[in-house]
Amino acid sequence: MLKSIWNSRSGLYANQNRIDTISNNIANVNTNGYKRLDTNFSDIVSENINRLGVPLSNEDNRYSVGSGTRVNGYIKNSSQGNIIETNNKFDFAIEGEGYFRLVDRDGNYLYTRNGSFKLDSNNNLVDSNGNRLDLNLYTTDFDINNIEITEDGQILNNNEIIGNLKIYNFVSEDQLQSVGNSLFRGVGATISTSKIKQGYLESSNVDIAKELTDLMLTQRAFEMSSRALKSSDEMWQITNNIRGR
Repeated sequence: MLKSIWNSRSGLYANQNRIDTISNNIANVNTNGYKRLDTNFSDIVSENINRLGVPLSNEDNRYSVGSGTRVNGYIKNSSQGNIIETNNKFDFAIEGEGYFRLVDRDGNYLYTRNGSFKLDSNNNLVDSNGNRLDLNLYTTDFDINNIEITEDGQILNNNEIIGNLKIYNFVSEDQLQSVGNSLFRGVGATISTSKIKQGYLESSNVDIAKELTDLMLTQRAFEMSSRALKSSDEMWQITNNIRGR
């Protein structure tokens, strides 16, 4: 009886966690460069069924029963989002794998796929949070309003190369830690050969139809766990009433 209650409880927690993940995907359907997340589940503990007092033959000793499920991590879908033309010279899209590198106010590196930038009061290209785009410049004597960035990352001013914009990649997504606002911290960054498209932005790769379908399925699974928990509780009450007589 306690095992059925525990299994139902773990199902409620796991499905609620997936509902939260799907809700976050839906909320970011219009966030530039956002990559959808999915929830990965795993069994908690399995034990041989003959330990539960069920009479079995020797041939049936291979059967086991689980103790519920839990969230084992999150899987990021890194597929390319649609690249949309904006005609804004400070918008950049990455065609392929990789991330832009930013520098926050404390000098720490952050990484993002969101290539929407603007000029701050110091003529630096910054994101919406004020983090500076990391540009490798050879000179400071140029007009940033007239820069052009080629697909391979070279920064041009009046057809003269004045620096480059590097794209960074990671061997595994496990090397990245989300800090919110489509920003990540990471270690082990390497230079990527992906292309840069100036005047374009990469849209979110969230498929709203799939998210709504997954949401309905997960809600059904949540309801089933809730009903199982209620049934276990009712059986527990019946058992206590019988023992009390």
